[in-house]
Parts: sequence; C-alpha cells; structure tokens
Amino acid sequence: MRIAVLTTGRQDWGILRSTCLLLRDRPGFELLVLAGGMCCEPRFGAVLAHLEQDGISPVERMRWVGELADAPVHLQSGDALRLIGDALARHRPDALLLVGDRFETAAAALAATLARVPIVHLHGGEETAGAFDNALRHAITKLAHLHLVSHVDHARRVIAMGEDPASVHVVGAPGLDNVHRTDLAERAELEQFLGISLQPPVVLVTHHPATLGAAPEQEIDAVIATMDRVDATYVVTLPNADPGSAAIRERLVAAVNHPRRKAAEALGERRYFGLLRLADAMLGNSSSGLIEAPLLGLPVVNVGDRQKGRLREANVLDAPPDADAITARLTDALAPGFRAGLTGRGSALGDGHAAERIVDILAAWHPPVPPIKPPVRIA
Repeated sequence: MRIAVLTTGRQDWGILRSTCLLLRDRPGFELLVLAGGMCCEPRFGAVLAHLEQDGISPVERMRWVGELADAPVHLQSGDALRLIGDALARHRPDALLLVGDRFETAAAALAATLARVPIVHLHGGEETAGAFDNALRHAITKLAHLHLVSHVDHARRVIAMGEDPASVHVVGAPGLDNVHRTDLAERAELEQFLGISLQPPVVLVTHHPATLGAAPEQEIDAVIATMDRVDATYVVTLPNADPGSAAIRERLVAAVNHPRRKAAEALGERRYFGLLRLADAMLGNSSSGLIEAPLLGLPVVNVGDRQKGRLREANVLDAPPDADAITARLTDALAPGFRAGLTGRGSALGDGHAAERIVDILAAWHPPVPPIKPPVRIA
C-alpha cells in the first residue's frame, strides 16, 4: 500500500513522526512523505533537517508560505491545493494521511478528493471553537474515508456527523508517542542550544493567533505582562504562519530582551518534548498543553478561546486574555501542591503507543476504489 503523508511544519511532524517511522519499516507499505508550507521555510525552523535526521526523505518539497510575515491564507491555500494536487497526480498513492485542521490541510483534502485519492484523517471529531480550524477539521472529516481519533468522545462526534461507525477507530493521540522516546534532550543540551541557564521555575510559552477569538495583540500583551510579573525562566516558541502571527511574533521577540528569557523559532521534537518533561509550567494557547502535557503531569495555563471546546484534564487552568487573571493562574500552576496533585494521573488521550494501533488498522484496511463513501446515516 502506497501511503502519502502530508506534513506542513513543526506543528504536525511531532504528531506524524512515530507513524511514519513504523510505515517506513513495516513490510507491505511504501511511505511517501509530502513536505510543504512551513516545512520548506527556514524561518519556521529546520523542519526538513529533522525529517532527514529521522531517515525520512520527502518525495515532494512544496513552497507556498511565501516571504510575507502574514501571507494571506487564501493565497497559501490556493497554492497548496495546486501543488498537492500535482504531487498526488505524480505519485498516485493508495491513500493520503492527514492530521488535524489547518487551512493547508483542508486544501490537501480537497486536492485528494478531486484526485480520487482516499483520505485517512487523524484527530477528527475534536472541538476548538475559538479558531476557524474547527470548521476546517469537520470539513476534512466529511471528505475522509478512515477516521483515526484520539478519544471515544471524538469518535461519537464523528459518527454523529454521519460517518460510518466501521470507519472510526480510537487510537489515542500519536503526539504522545514522543514521551516514550529514549533520545529526548536533557537539561545540558537544552541549555547549550538555547544559550541560557534553565533555572527553575521554567515556563514554556507557546502562543498562536486565535483566528475567531480576541485580537492577537490583546492576548499576547496580557501574556507578556504576566511574564513581567511572575519571576521565572521563560522559553518562548514563536508562532506559526497563521493570520495575526506577525503581531505576536514582533511582541514576543521584543519581550525576550531579558537574561532569563529566550525565543526559539523551533526546538525540534527531541528538544521540545525534552523541555516539556523538564518544564514547571506551560503558558499560552497551544493544543500541546491539552494533548501532550497531561501525560507528563505538566501544569498548563491556557489563555483565551483558541482551544475552547477541546477536552480538558486536571493539568489545565483556563484564563481569559487578562494580565491579572493569567498571573493568578500561572502562580497557581507553579505552586508545588498543584503539580504534585497531577502525579500518576496519565492521560485520557492515550498511552503513547498510538502509532502501533494506526499502522495495524492501516494494514487491515482496504482503501475504497473508487473512493465512494457510504450514504450519510439518518438517525
């Protein structure tokens, strides 16, 4: 089975990595990695270098982000549709594996539909009402033929949308597979890479635009004000190429002019998950705080509505985009008693072995030819 997998940047390679490595090595599969978007732009981190380090050589490298700091997403989506469509025509895979909810992922799903390539979708059925990603995720679900979801509640939502229950499988969140890696960066490597001492408490800051939420300037200004108030070592990862990211990026770069703060374009999976394991708290609005952090028992202050509707566990403290509220929540998150209360809880999104389930399901699956879906069920 020829399986094409699309990665568009650091935000999804950490999710896809474990599955791609198993597909590459398992007899009966031919892995075709399509790398596009932020993967091909050095200013968003050396993502292609991370793929090469893992022994993955993409069969396509597609550039559509452009040079603009805030490139219009409708132009990016149009370019992605064309380039991915061309790649599918060249390689003719038996299926295309997509993860999540980004605009270029939706463009890829449309390209695959028009190219008559069946779609496998990871992380469907979730809710993030504060961003247009939510609508895109559900649109991809309706175009997909095989649904690999992270939680039983997400499976129920996909089925409620009219999808065939036989096509829906709960596999857990594959990003959690990184927690079990034996090569995660330790403190010394992280300090050398970042160029600062990781003196506790260490807070990882990851904040992206909430495309249907508050103004990005309002949210990030409140986050930075909290950094000024709460004494800690702050490691900041800069935002992806979403609408509003330029304002966040500019403010964060200015805010790290401080001896205990450092901004990184991208840490790479080894360093990112190593830092998650070492950190004392996480601050911002990244899905990582709600998906990967619970398995590590890492306290998270989730700011604003970007993740509104997503499943929450005991490690998450929500705060509106207000400096006083965020400061209070971060202070609570850094209290020793709060972290101690998270010990041994595990995660509702899996055990870190999702890739094995995914590949087993793919091995037993017969991609539909032609890719016709069953009629929508009527309750």
